[in-house]
Amino acid sequence: MLKLLKVSYFLRLPLLLGLVLVTACVNDSEEDVTVRVNVGDAVPTFVLDDAAGNELLSSSLNGRVFILNFIDTTCPDCRNELQVLQRIYDQYHDEVPILNVPRSQTKEELQDYWEKTGLTLPYYIPRNPQLYYLFASKIIPRTYVVDSEDRVYAAFDDSPIADFDTLDGILQQLLGLEGEVNLSMSVEGN
Repeated sequence: MLKLLKVSYFLRLPLLLGLVLVTACVNDSEEDVTVRVNVGDAVPTFVLDDAAGNELLSSSLNGRVFILNFIDTTCPDCRNELQVLQRIYDQYHDEVPILNVPRSQTKEELQDYWEKTGLTLPYYIPRNPQLYYLFASKIIPRTYVVDSEDRVYAAFDDSPIADFDTLDGILQQLLGLEGEVNLSMSVEGN
């Protein structure tokens, strides 16, 4: 009987762990959500450290279009959106900085996830661990597209998450690329 209980416990543990991970960002969608930064608002100042520990001041982005993305790698929506942002990064990495910032995870947790998934877009650690809460009280992912005047041009959360076509269209508009032909996309079958 004791053996049966031990086996039963060990079979239930992965199921319980799975449920916790799946609901990691679902519980955020309670009605008590305070959004502190909306479309049209100026972006609060912040300081981040990149993976190598180099400082990035928000003021160094003045005059540039950039994406600020708050994540938690245990959140399924965040993981899906990171794949979208990887595609955006692959296309715009010279023109548009993408700042992936954990809501509460450590550098080691992000580094481990990046290595496991093969992501190449950068991630940053906030100097102020409460940075996320300058933007909102709940819900991740939370993604902000910031225009060259340091104002939020577009904002996305988990309903729906940002998709590639929408982000691509916004970035083309903000960068003045509308109407230009992307030759790498239009060449067929040679």
